[in-house]
Amino acid sequence: MSFKKLTLSTATVLALSACGGGDNKAAVEVPVPVVPESVEPEPEATSINLEEIMPHISTSEPLKFIVDLPNDAETLVINLFNGDAGEPLGDPDLYVRYEAEASAGENGEFDCFSFKSDGDNEACIIDKPLAGRYHILIDAFEGSAVTDASLYVSTEIFKGNKLCTDVSVRIRAQEMTEEELTQVCTDLVQAKTQFDAVLDNTITPEFNIPVEGDLNEVTNLHIFSSLSNHVAWGEHLFNVDNDSGIYLESEATKWSHRSDILTFNGLEWTNGFPVIRSLQHEFIHALDARFNKEGNYISENGWWSEGLAEYSSTFYNIPYRRIDIANEEEQFTLAEIFDHTASSYSWGQLAIAFFVEEHPELVNAMLVKMRTGEWDVFQEELVLQAQTYQDEFVAWYSGDSLSLQFNNSVQPLVLGEYQEINGHGGWLYSVEVPESASSLTIATQQGANDVDLWVNHGSAVHPSLDVSFSCSSKTEGNNESCIIDTPVAGTYYVTVGAYRHYSDIVDVYLTACIGADCSVEIPEEMQTVEIKEPYLPHWPSKGIVGSCSLAEPNYPTETSAIGVAITNTTDSPVGINWLRSDGQSWDGPYETLEKGDTWQSTYWKVGDRVVLTDAAENCLGIALLNDEDNTFEIDEELVKDAVNEVQLPEEATAVMGSCDLAVPYERNSSTDAPEFQVVNTSTTTVDLQWISHETGEATSSVYATLDADNPLFEADNWVATDRMMIVDQSNGDCIGVLDLNGTSNIFILDL
Repeated sequence: MSFKKLTLSTATVLALSACGGGDNKAAVEVPVPVVPESVEPEPEATSINLEEIMPHISTSEPLKFIVDLPNDAETLVINLFNGDAGEPLGDPDLYVRYEAEASAGENGEFDCFSFKSDGDNEACIIDKPLAGRYHILIDAFEGSAVTDASLYVSTEIFKGNKLCTDVSVRIRAQEMTEEELTQVCTDLVQAKTQFDAVLDNTITPEFNIPVEGDLNEVTNLHIFSSLSNHVAWGEHLFNVDNDSGIYLESEATKWSHRSDILTFNGLEWTNGFPVIRSLQHEFIHALDARFNKEGNYISENGWWSEGLAEYSSTFYNIPYRRIDIANEEEQFTLAEIFDHTASSYSWGQLAIAFFVEEHPELVNAMLVKMRTGEWDVFQEELVLQAQTYQDEFVAWYSGDSLSLQFNNSVQPLVLGEYQEINGHGGWLYSVEVPESASSLTIATQQGANDVDLWVNHGSAVHPSLDVSFSCSSKTEGNNESCIIDTPVAGTYYVTVGAYRHYSDIVDVYLTACIGADCSVEIPEEMQTVEIKEPYLPHWPSKGIVGSCSLAEPNYPTETSAIGVAITNTTDSPVGINWLRSDGQSWDGPYETLEKGDTWQSTYWKVGDRVVLTDAAENCLGIALLNDEDNTFEIDEELVKDAVNEVQLPEEATAVMGSCDLAVPYERNSSTDAPEFQVVNTSTTTVDLQWISHETGEATSSVYATLDADNPLFEADNWVATDRMMIVDQSNGDCIGVLDLNGTSNIFILDL
């Protein structure tokens, strides 16, 4: 029965009738009062504190929370994630509203929402939050259960926040000064200028006009303080397994649209020299998505996406790298570039350069199709272009065009002065040497990563094209020097190239002076930055073994973990395993700890994760090595569900082949090899080694040694078509080869 309140007019009519007014003397029936059923009051919101975790949230109904922010802040992060039990999270959504209750859905009332896929952590981020009360709504999507979730609200994750108004980018930085934030804005403006120069108004059909219906007016740029922080927080907040920088976009025309860049200060790769990794490259992806392409990212068009980002940002107007690519030992056709046989970054860049510079009308036609989402027609035209322009493409990159571009990229180097070098690839300079100079010294010094140096009189040289030059210096590091005695008057060309094209060259100085012992005053070396170890708030206290939910992507630092000691106080044998950086797998125990045993190490790093396993290699817990306390104890609680005896399979489902299978083979990396187990029932001790699909030879790495004490190897990270050699440990001879299939791979070795 339902109860509805009466309006005032209705109540008045009923009252007059009951009094019997008027000439009609007929009896009036007085209605029986309606007694309402009890209505459950809506649950009140639960109060939570900043920087504290609210654990064990399980629900299939909406839940409300409130958090009070005492002061204005740079950024407020509301984060919902898996609890320690590692149960499936379900499919929750987050809605947050300032000073009023939030409601869910497309037409709900909220200031921020997080609407990710089933099983993903949710993160809602509010920029420049004001002091006051924030209302949080956890909504179980379509009634799906949320299981053992944890809620965390923080103003400490992104301490820097700035809107770059000229390019509509919101920076959220873990650790950056206002000056550094301003510099990032400047770099992004430069990237937009380069993007517009590459796809100018003569090429782009609707220059600087967003694709119709695109709602991503602002791109959010998240900059973490180091690579290890990027890996840890990227997975936790954004559900991304990435160690290089990434652009994320959802359907740009829907209410749940997003445009996010995740990147980091690449300190681990530069020995502490600060540099924001792939900043302009990732921003070009955002510009490409907003101004060029309808819909979501399409992997088939990776050659365009990555090639354009490289061409427009990393190597913009620096043709050194294009010559490197064009002279690689293995050449690729346009068809192979389009179908991803070739690298989208290198050969994709070369294809973009060819079309932009030689056939802008074709680029215009491509963009017309991209902007309207005519992807099938687009792919058909690529097939035709691959056939029509292949010969011209080869003639272009193998002819003089790229050399002329390189020669025209020359910059002046003045005697007695310096040039600062930052970036990727290589650079060309020229210096004028007067007559009667006793000697000429060209040198590089300081900074991060490794450059090489070539010097030549009268003409530019490139190491991929030339084998003779006046001088070269290719030592490890950046202290390169070329001294030319009695130089000829005139122009000397100086080429500086990164030893690895993908490395960030940071704060290197190139100088030229007259004399063998001459020097040029250069600025003081840039101050390096100490890498701060990530330690997320939901991780266990240092020195305490954590749950198996710590099996997640990670990037250990280069700092040694001091005082590592794990002691087993129980009767259950416990294996010591290294968790791979993908966070998904480990290869089996380095050793097994019996009661009273202690495992110690001096070579593991801060951030490494030690997986503790039972006899069946099930995860019992994970010890996260840190910078303070690495003394861990295995107690009864940890091993309460441990399997103490290995259950060996009784029947084989696959048979070992002969050693004739140790030949090159085609590897299918997309198909898992299920039920991969190897049991050694013999008295012969054997090693298991993977066979390279390229060489057909067994690699030196031993994945497992099987004997009477350790008869079983099992893994779930191998693929069908992989081959593993069984090697007699006593003499190193091949016994047989396991050829993995896509059905079942239980091998029993009765040797």
